[in-house]
Amino acid sequence: MAHSPVPPIPGQVKVPLRTKVTWGFGGLADNFMFNTLTALGTLVYVNHFKFTPELAGLALAMPRLIDAFTDPWIGNVSDNLKTRFGRRRPLMFIGVLFCALLLPLLWTPIGLDTVGNPWHTNIAFFYVVTIGSLLAIAYTLFVVPYTALGFELSPDYDERTRVIRWRMLIGLIGSLAAGWLFSLAAADHFPNIGVGAFWVTIGVSAVVLISGLIPTIGCRENLEIEEQEPIKLISAIKYTMTNKPFVILFITYVTIIVALFSAQSIAPLIMLHYVFEGSEQAVGQFTGIFTTLAVTLSYGSMFLIGYLSTRYNKRIAMIIGLTFVVSGTIANFFAIDPRWPWAMYVAGAITFIGMQGCWLMVDSMVADVCDDDELATGRRREGMFSAVKGFALKAAQGLTFGLGGYMATAAGYDQGAVDTVGLNEDVAIKMKAMLIGFQSLGLFLAIALMCLYPISRQRAEETQRRLKERALSTD
Repeated sequence: MAHSPVPPIPGQVKVPLRTKVTWGFGGLADNFMFNTLTALGTLVYVNHFKFTPELAGLALAMPRLIDAFTDPWIGNVSDNLKTRFGRRRPLMFIGVLFCALLLPLLWTPIGLDTVGNPWHTNIAFFYVVTIGSLLAIAYTLFVVPYTALGFELSPDYDERTRVIRWRMLIGLIGSLAAGWLFSLAAADHFPNIGVGAFWVTIGVSAVVLISGLIPTIGCRENLEIEEQEPIKLISAIKYTMTNKPFVILFITYVTIIVALFSAQSIAPLIMLHYVFEGSEQAVGQFTGIFTTLAVTLSYGSMFLIGYLSTRYNKRIAMIIGLTFVVSGTIANFFAIDPRWPWAMYVAGAITFIGMQGCWLMVDSMVADVCDDDELATGRRREGMFSAVKGFALKAAQGLTFGLGGYMATAAGYDQGAVDTVGLNEDVAIKMKAMLIGFQSLGLFLAIALMCLYPISRQRAEETQRRLKERALSTD
């Protein structure tokens, strides 16, 4: 007896606007959780706590590296958890609560009198590493199941991009605000930047708690998926890292993160001591305006790259976005100069036109990979894929925190000399050349890797048809 043909997948599987917005609010919490330490860490640790650049980089890197290895475990727990509240939301609740509690404690280290000692007897260093590690783990408890929840909201190739865009539309407000955190912390009405960072982060914690609870309470999960049999951690990692499209995407993502985030420990030092000649207020004002520009253009980037993904496919859109990013990065070599600091806005604008769209494509591609994985394994494992993506982000960021501090020292940066006579121009140019050269090479490699990514629109739609055919045959 012949089987009737499988009906075609509808062109759109719509997610209600209310669900998109409710889930999207978690992006605001995500941005503040992730960006607060990045926005304040290097300059507070070096200029106020008097850590060396290497020690500050290590203090920022170690929590990310420690936390990165907990991501797969938390992702697997999220996939296997069975409660009446779902697989994702109980973990999200615990994560957002502890993030809100821990954020202000980053700037209240004990043992500042030990800073000049060898690192292994530096109590303040171990304090900030401990608090930072606990914060990073709490962040993972929220963001891994939160991201997985978003991947599950629609099976449609283009609707997934629209859903994830809401996370970024709302979350970019957090990126905008994070750009002004240093300016607020360095304000004259605080006795020092450490006190300023503490009180500013109190306000950040309130926003994190409220915006993180909105999707935790307001979204619902597909409880039918909970009925699948649990999978052990090692097996889950094996299946994840043998999925060819995901491995290509994973390596590309790591390459981009290492390239871009290598600026975190070295760029603030170039900006403060070279471009703005030691003025914290000038750096804070520039960072705020620069971030405002970044966020404004990022909204445009999401719609431009998102449009290109629907017009062509996600791989082509990603390559175009990365081309903008590498062009702006190269332009920074000429733009980062005390004679014309305005040029950094121009170079940044070129970068921002492509960057946010690239992040949008990565998340949307991971959602497609989850379908590809289900076809091969018969399981829905959004939590594990979200976790391994988180591992890539945190491990790469941890590496680049340390790498940036090393590049500064290798170029000749010495905090004692800088405090006395300022930053030598030759050293500043070496720092700039090392940073931009490293970033550009990484971004060109990412473009080459993305050319190998195999999931096209046609393949994704065919995967959906086969999954639907399998579901109908088992009913």
